[in-house]
Amino acid sequence: MKLKNIFVLTVAAGIFGLQSCNDFLDTKPTAIVSDDMVWGDQSGVDAFIVQTMENMISLYQDFQTMDKAFTNNVVPVRGVCSDEARGLKTREWDWGFGYFSNIRACNLLIEKAATATGITEEYRTQAIAEGKMMRAMIYFYQARHCGRFIWVDHVLSEDDEFNLPLTKDIKESYTYIIQDINDAISGLPDEAPAGRFTKNAARVLKSEICLTAAAYLGANGIDGVNNLYQEAVDAVNSVTGVSLDPDYGSIFNENGAYSSPEIILGHYYSKDNTTCSGVQLINLQPNVPNSKMDLTGCGPHWNTDMIFEGWLEFAPTQNLVDEYLVIDEEDGQAKYWNETSQFVNATTEVSLNEIQTIIPPIDINELVEGSSLAYKTNNGENISDLMYNNRDKRFEATILHDGSEYYGETLFTRQKGNMNRACTRNYGNDHVPLSNYVWRKSMYTVSPRIFYNIYTDYHYVIFRYGRAVLNKAEALLCMAKDDISKLPEAVATFNETRTIHGGLPASTATTLEEAWKDYKRERRVEFVLEDDFYWSLLRWGKYGYEANDGRAPSGMINELNIPATFPEISADATAVYIGNVQFLNDERVFRPERGYLFPIPQSVINANSAIDDSDQNPGW
Repeated sequence: MKLKNIFVLTVAAGIFGLQSCNDFLDTKPTAIVSDDMVWGDQSGVDAFIVQTMENMISLYQDFQTMDKAFTNNVVPVRGVCSDEARGLKTREWDWGFGYFSNIRACNLLIEKAATATGITEEYRTQAIAEGKMMRAMIYFYQARHCGRFIWVDHVLSEDDEFNLPLTKDIKESYTYIIQDINDAISGLPDEAPAGRFTKNAARVLKSEICLTAAAYLGANGIDGVNNLYQEAVDAVNSVTGVSLDPDYGSIFNENGAYSSPEIILGHYYSKDNTTCSGVQLINLQPNVPNSKMDLTGCGPHWNTDMIFEGWLEFAPTQNLVDEYLVIDEEDGQAKYWNETSQFVNATTEVSLNEIQTIIPPIDINELVEGSSLAYKTNNGENISDLMYNNRDKRFEATILHDGSEYYGETLFTRQKGNMNRACTRNYGNDHVPLSNYVWRKSMYTVSPRIFYNIYTDYHYVIFRYGRAVLNKAEALLCMAKDDISKLPEAVATFNETRTIHGGLPASTATTLEEAWKDYKRERRVEFVLEDDFYWSLLRWGKYGYEANDGRAPSGMINELNIPATFPEISADATAVYIGNVQFLNDERVFRPERGYLFPIPQSVINANSAIDDSDQNPGW
């Protein structure tokens, strides 16, 4: 069920009438309902809490935004490369600052719950803690973007000064956030209905807050970061009652929505009032009816025509797929797909000139001398099988590829196949996978199909135990820089997701360099579509050294400069080349001097006399 089941909709609507405002801080109250209606009993407070969550939770469930905008885990399918990825965005855009009404709602909850007479003391403590949890989430979102923010910890009245300064530095920002999250941990319950906050949710969030704070403070030479790493470890060690789910895919679909032992906080939608277009399902599903294939000579036809009529907006890339290791059939070790004995023994690497005679490219610029790869099989073997069999289990749970079964259909992403990037006439301008890969992760089985007006249940995973485990591993790796005795525990910790979720043999890393390489790969494949990779890259860049290809802290991040790639498999599935996606994708750029923080929005500077251009972040 969605949290709507504990809404009091008329009260909730009235509550948020309190938040209209003409000031940029959105703080001027206009009361249209009495306090007694909202704070007089637990149902009114519940309604307020749930509505506040509904208004802010998108900050933590819009998983694709940062990956789509900046990383090469995904690529837009509409023949564009975002301005963000090419370093073209400016401080005119609102980089996460526009949530003052939500902050006010949190402060209102904290203050009103403290004096409400119609609730128990136990529930009062919980309600205040939920307010502080949400306030910490909003400010952490802003701190990750901009470093500093306008700290408001009480409900502003008409007589208050609205022109408030930014926090003076990142340290002050995270001091406030960590205090809020500690208070939340203290006051939240151990267990709660699905969709409500618990101590475990706050502990997972705290572990990530501590890692981010340590990364930015440590890069600035501020002492005490080891204490933050230890706090992250302690927070994860305090998580109770959950475990890693051996069925990774079910965490994100209807099979495990309510039963997965791993989910700590989910956001649930009911088919009573939710359509495929109301959640991300529609944007993860391609649009390839048989009639479109007929115009390009692709196929074979689907058994059920119109089964795929979604609005796919972005697709997984070969860059991402490369990171799902394959188990070698001879020695049982986990390796990159083109380094296994089964692949090496059955194929021959060929020149880019030769591959063009086997697989004519749509655009010759896809093939880049020195970086593109091309192979053909020696005896007509199916190269898709060689590429995709024996992979990390999370690969099949996340990505559909040539030969995948989905919705009772077989997908062929090879040339002239029914899900190839050119299977419709409007190449690069259609809802077709530009990378020749499609999503399976986070897809529900919807009857009769995924379509914009079909009603469905759905859920987003906000916090889960796998995130806690890898946050702990990262903290231990950072501590191992000064205390190498922490290294074995760090490796053992990230091996938990690697072996249970991935089904891979454990990492045997014995040096920091080896361990960071295995850990970074592990985190990348574990959290696809969970709003993680971009923020992790920034942390790793701030740590520097083994965490970022040997560079000093705050240096270049290679992964943010590399174009997105894709596989083009021959029509007979005996050859493949790995090419660069075109459409400005080669123009990806990361600028260290400005890339670790977004700008303070110019609109905020213009509207607030307590802030001026001297407060702007470096490089902007």
